[in-house]
Amino acid sequence: MAEPKFFQFRTLSSLAKVFSHRICGVSSKRAYAVRGQEVSFQIVFRLHALRYTKHPFRVAVSSPLKEYVSLYRVGNVPSRLPAYPERQDKNYLTARPGLFPDPLFPLEENVIHGMMGHWSSLWVSVKIPADCPAGDYPVTVSFLDLRNGEAVTQTVTYRITVKDVSLPAQKLIFTQWFHCDCIADVHHVSVFSEAHWDLIGKYMKLAKEHGMNMLLTPIVTPPLDTAVGTERPTVQLVDVEKRGDAYAFGFDRLRRYVELAQQIGIEYFEMSHLFTQWGAAHAPKVVAMVDGKEQRIFGWETDASGEEYAAFLRQFVPATLAFLKSLGLSESQIYFHVSDEPRENHLESYQKAHAILIPLIGGCKHMDAMSNFNFFQKGLVQTPVISINHIDPFLEAEVPGLWAYYCCSQCVDVSNRFFAMPSSRTRIIGVLLYKYRITGFLHWGYNFYYSSLSEHKIDPYRETDGEMSWPSGDPFSVYPYGDGAIPSLRQKVFANALEDIRLLERLEETLGHTRVVEALDALAGTPLTFTEYPTDERFFDRLYQFVFENL
Repeated sequence: MAEPKFFQFRTLSSLAKVFSHRICGVSSKRAYAVRGQEVSFQIVFRLHALRYTKHPFRVAVSSPLKEYVSLYRVGNVPSRLPAYPERQDKNYLTARPGLFPDPLFPLEENVIHGMMGHWSSLWVSVKIPADCPAGDYPVTVSFLDLRNGEAVTQTVTYRITVKDVSLPAQKLIFTQWFHCDCIADVHHVSVFSEAHWDLIGKYMKLAKEHGMNMLLTPIVTPPLDTAVGTERPTVQLVDVEKRGDAYAFGFDRLRRYVELAQQIGIEYFEMSHLFTQWGAAHAPKVVAMVDGKEQRIFGWETDASGEEYAAFLRQFVPATLAFLKSLGLSESQIYFHVSDEPRENHLESYQKAHAILIPLIGGCKHMDAMSNFNFFQKGLVQTPVISINHIDPFLEAEVPGLWAYYCCSQCVDVSNRFFAMPSSRTRIIGVLLYKYRITGFLHWGYNFYYSSLSEHKIDPYRETDGEMSWPSGDPFSVYPYGDGAIPSLRQKVFANALEDIRLLERLEETLGHTRVVEALDALAGTPLTFTEYPTDERFFDRLYQFVFENL
């Protein structure tokens, strides 16, 4: 169909970012997939003649895969801090404040609007069913003009070629820290009310649908991003009663949390940190019933290495661990934290905390995010979770079971998920994690809706950078929406990166890891590292063509 006089349409890949006044990405008309993958593409459009300021379309889908198609409107949200002024590289789309494409809103009544002189984007996701026969599948999207009796304005057909192969199960363990207090605050519900539990389940489900298989579990209120002397809302799952020098514990809320997650498909559980962030100098907030009244019994005033807190942990940790095992969890599914991001000057306090906790966790694993190789050399962390810009010494030492992470500080040369970065820079992480056989990946910001150090609550649709605390895209990957949550395009792209790993693992069954890595380096035109990788989204077209030729 010839393009109508007043409208302009283009079809792009999911790796394009569409700003109101420019498109960052290339055209795309087809994709390759295997069974179990989610394929996404975008249809962008605008009014380019003076007729209406805003024009409504009803979107209709015709396809053999129609029942597996989801439609979203790509929303635009503001960022005052898209990048650190003095810490960036050339592979940013922009460093200027402005509006950025990110939230994916479900279409109400399948209606989307075109704007005069501004690009709008329809995001189309197709979940290839597990039993889909191989073949070529058209996905035809029609735009019906609601100002003209629903006449067809434009019809776009995107083709998905499905290979007679299924994705293997996900091996990579992936966690984004799940902040229960933020859910309660942003939705204005009481902590652990029935409304809160309903929301927790919906946020868990959205996370699992996008590859998260490990869940931060607040057995105590997590001592993360909290200003010294202040506290975050209490979300402690374990009831504590102090009886002199002894403690009694109740696990009803922990049972509900874990069983809810298990029903959704979460496999691994990381216990919230049992010592404060950046140094392990203090105890986290712990509340307990004392003489019939609830009060805080540990917190900033507590010396982390003191006997009183150590005595508590010697009762609390074994009792909690025994309860988790009673729910059917094995030690391989349970992880403990000492303290987040310890630095060299924290070595002594971290050693003391480590000496208290580790003898109590049995065969469970201990993991902590860090950058300093010295902590591993001294045997202070069994599962180091290493920032990707400091990972080389750990790779050279061939540390077994190595994990990786990024946060706001990983802003130069390496992959990340900031608004201002191209989506290909976000997606490349999957290929890199595969090449280096990384066991797990951590990111702190699944749904952190506070400013730095939790000093203020924020509206994530207005303060995407946590009141200029971090580059937008770092503190959260999902948005509150009604009585639940919606994904961001960054969450979709990262989920595709996880699928890339699984696809390469399937190819490895045929070619072996060495040959697959050699092919990846050849396709990239350089040996792939965490700082050297293709910046062109066409790399993924070449990758999928190679994979399909060799599966």
